[in-house]
Amino acid sequence: MNAAANWNDILVRDNFPDVGQTPTADPVWESPDIIPFGSDILDFGLLESSYDGPDLGLSHPIVYGRLNRIYVRGKNLRTGCPASGNVRLYYAPGGLLLDPRAWTPLTAEGGGTAVPFTVRGGAREIPPGQICVSRSAFLWPSQNPPGHYCTIATVDTPAHPMPAALPTFGSLVDYLNWVRYNPNVGWRNIDVIPCRQTRYVLSNLAIANLNNTPTRFVFGISGTDLPAGTATFSNTDQQAPFSLTAQIYPPGTDEGYTRSIVLPANYSGTVTVVVQLDQPLPCDARIVLRAYNPVTANAGKLERRLAVPLTGVPELQDALFLELGAYTFVATPSSP
Repeated sequence: MNAAANWNDILVRDNFPDVGQTPTADPVWESPDIIPFGSDILDFGLLESSYDGPDLGLSHPIVYGRLNRIYVRGKNLRTGCPASGNVRLYYAPGGLLLDPRAWTPLTAEGGGTAVPFTVRGGAREIPPGQICVSRSAFLWPSQNPPGHYCTIATVDTPAHPMPAALPTFGSLVDYLNWVRYNPNVGWRNIDVIPCRQTRYVLSNLAIANLNNTPTRFVFGISGTDLPAGTATFSNTDQQAPFSLTAQIYPPGTDEGYTRSIVLPANYSGTVTVVVQLDQPLPCDARIVLRAYNPVTANAGKLERRLAVPLTGVPELQDALFLELGAYTFVATPSSP
């Protein structure tokens, strides 16, 4: 199915290959259309020329305590007629099991949280096939403490209205599929780390169990250009203490997994991941952390349909798993 037949409106992508088909293939958390750009003004020519790469946000990570502009890019996939719409941007503490209840809207330069999409020259009417961008940049709150954050963009158009009040989700599966099945939603859960080091402490990554029952989770690590090593996932919260280690298999194509852990119902907390490598991490390498839920006999039809086997999960070799969240760290020559 082509993109126009599947999504006939303004698209904000979940990743570079995303052309509007649903469900979006992984990684759904690496939207290149949510663009942190430091204190600079994003030129429309650069916005267009980088549509197929590179990811502009990787070279302009958030610098805490300074002016940080974030733009949202879109593309009109309608056939034969123009489109128009507004975009909103939200942020929350980033992590492996995102708690959507923590979303906070960002305010744009000049005020307001709903910003019109415009084309080159400033018109709000977007011709078919044309790229557009938020008329104003959204501003990162300078008072936010350093840490890992994610951003979520939503597009509100006459054909596909999106209210300012985001949905509530009864489970982690509901949230993930809201992203996968809505091309007018973009999610960016990606950060930069310095390359050429052997030890990384990735602190305070959010974890949450939105389910009303205690739920079992497994963590995984993979990536690109990874040396051999280990990743230890730990939590000191007495409600759910754990320390679990996964092997890193170079070059990262094969994912390594921890043993499983049970999180209490409606739990919200953090996990720290210590990555220890046998060799320095190359520049442009990627570390991808994921969280999975083993599917039980009581799972619904949607969960069973989306679940996949994973090879090498300790004690759960024959289970099927739902991917519930992920975070990507990209190694760059310099980072904040």
